[in-house]
Amino acid sequence: MLNQTRPPTLSGSHPAGSHPAHRPRVAAQPGPRSTVLARTRPGPPGAVRPAAAGAPGSAGAPGTPGAPGTPGAPAAPGGVAFRLLGPLEIVTTAGPLPLRGMNQRAVLALLLLHANQVVATGDLMGVLWPGRVAPPTARKVLQNTVSALRGVLADGGVPAHVASLVSQAPGYMLRMAPEALDLTRFRILADQGRGALAAGQPESASRSLRAALGLWRGRAGQELAESGVDWPELATVDSARAAALEDFCDAELRSGRHHEAIRPLEAATAAEPSRERACHLLMLALYRAGRQAEALRAYERLQQELSRDFGVQPGREVRDLHQAIIHQDPALLPAADADGHDLDFSSRTDPELDLLLALLAFVQRQQRPHVVTLTGAAGAAGATGAAGATGAATAAGPGRLLAGLTDRLRRDGQVTVWNVRTGPDGAALGDDLRAALRRATPHRPLVVVAENLHHVRGAVQDCVSGVVREAGRTPLLVVLTARAAPESLWPGWSAAVPWSTTVTV
Repeated sequence: MLNQTRPPTLSGSHPAGSHPAHRPRVAAQPGPRSTVLARTRPGPPGAVRPAAAGAPGSAGAPGTPGAPGTPGAPAAPGGVAFRLLGPLEIVTTAGPLPLRGMNQRAVLALLLLHANQVVATGDLMGVLWPGRVAPPTARKVLQNTVSALRGVLADGGVPAHVASLVSQAPGYMLRMAPEALDLTRFRILADQGRGALAAGQPESASRSLRAALGLWRGRAGQELAESGVDWPELATVDSARAAALEDFCDAELRSGRHHEAIRPLEAATAAEPSRERACHLLMLALYRAGRQAEALRAYERLQQELSRDFGVQPGREVRDLHQAIIHQDPALLPAADADGHDLDFSSRTDPELDLLLALLAFVQRQQRPHVVTLTGAAGAAGATGAAGATGAATAAGPGRLLAGLTDRLRRDGQVTVWNVRTGPDGAALGDDLRAALRRATPHRPLVVVAENLHHVRGAVQDCVSGVVREAGRTPLLVVLTARAAPESLWPGWSAAVPWSTTVTV
């Protein structure tokens, strides 16, 4: 019978003769994860403690999106819902179906975690006798448990097209409509929110992610976790919840609701102090709320946690934010005219300008850098009035296009624009590009402009490619002007700078 006196571990090592019950031989379907250094703590690894009442995803939050009947959450078919995101339940229009004993719950939970996949008989027996050799009667006990679960589904009137427990070598499969499982609905909504966030649509992202978090009623497979079950699949699901909460708070910050993001982020960092992204978002939210000292203390707590437990320092993004807060960088503040609307980069008047704006939207959506080179005879006349430029020259070609771009972006106030120097040997270009990059943040697109690069005799391709590699996930658009295509000026450009576009004006 189910005995949790020695719960399975995540280490992958087993006592001699034990069965690796916690490593099912089927492909797991993990949700999105946030990179985090994990250490042993009370409760399952990766789990997020329930948020405060009323916070997104908290049990009992009034009007929580994503609950049954809530618009935006995929509806359960046939009025039947299998719930794994909290206490394990099968709910019909007549109410919850009876699940008797931990044997039924453990087998059902593992089948739900691998819905529509075959789970080997040995793995199912392993969850009933974790950490020790199964007795000779193990197969019969499993068969009885499966038969009892089939009886629960039949007595509860669950249609076969919604869910059916079938025998299929080398074990069993719970064949079910994907939307009948709250875990699947959560993943659908979380993916929608993440996609909207990458596309620069924070309001839409916030709605989807709030609905996804609203499906949670506690820890995944809560009663199993409380009894000592420590499956990596459950930890992965809990980690997906933490990642969705971070995405939700990111969307709230981008929508200007930094005050609302503080409380769930404080709860998240208290539950998992080594989770860097949550700390990064909390620092930014506190700073925008005028609580600079608390933002710096949040960084200190993360630094101490990582140093004490892992002997490492916070990652570059968190360190850069820490320095920006110390120096009160204006780029950290939301735009003065930010009203929570999604950004719309579209001029509707100039196709070439629309192309540049589309590239800017691309780097924001993909969270990665891109280089665009504007070429043409008027490239010597930059938007900022380079020495010797004439009014006629700036009226056409790259100068005109660059002037339109920078004027549009400065008026919108939602993008940082930085003009860099070049110098005859390119040394100043490298220094200024890196200076601009140090001020960049993942939440505010940065456009760096470098003009008249045909005058530079140095290896421009090496300089630009180096900065692009350093940029990582920064939404950075580097705009260059020159009189000829980059490959003709700097052989090897295409290989050195693969993320680049050339526009001939």
